[in-house]
Amino acid sequence: MDDLGKKELIQFYNKHLKEFGDSPLSLRWTPEGQRLRYETFLSVAGNLSGKSILDFGCGKGDFYGFLKKKGLSLKYTGVDINKNFINMAREKHPEARFLTIDIEESHFKEEFDMTFAIGVFNLKVPGIKESFKNCLKSLFSLSKEALHFDLLSTKASARDVELFYVEPEEILSFILQHLSRKVILRHGIIEGVMIISVYH
Repeated sequence: MDDLGKKELIQFYNKHLKEFGDSPLSLRWTPEGQRLRYETFLSVAGNLSGKSILDFGCGKGDFYGFLKKKGLSLKYTGVDINKNFINMAREKHPEARFLTIDIEESHFKEEFDMTFAIGVFNLKVPGIKESFKNCLKSLFSLSKEALHFDLLSTKASARDVELFYVEPEEILSFILQHLSRKVILRHGIIEGVMIISVYH
């Protein structure tokens, strides 16, 4: 993503964080919508006990909080480009590991059993179309078992001009060509959303 896109992304979420505070609304989610996403990803990923996971675009650590309430014992690392989110996540969950990282610019080379990117590529900002594909390549290279992520589908019954939508055929073709031939694309579990799992 270009510098303008990153700046716009950070400013957008800082504005929402200031307005809504520690609420899913600061991430443009309703509490119900956030819980549904997390439950869906957990069912898709299977048993996470004992796994090392990377939560890319972790925001203020809500997914970790969800996993913690489930009683799961795992090794968690959350990364986000927005230092304000990371600071809040550290305050809420001091026992977890949270890092301010720009995955496109850093030389972050750790490996994790699974990587999650939940609701990360939804906002339409300059450079998002190229950026999300570069990010997926990086994230898959950090994942020993699987990468799980979601995208908004162009087949959605309604669209928001502020949001970024992807053709299912386009993302499937990209994954098969650049990441892996082991892929599952789930369409319609959540209206307008693709839940995608890419395996090594």
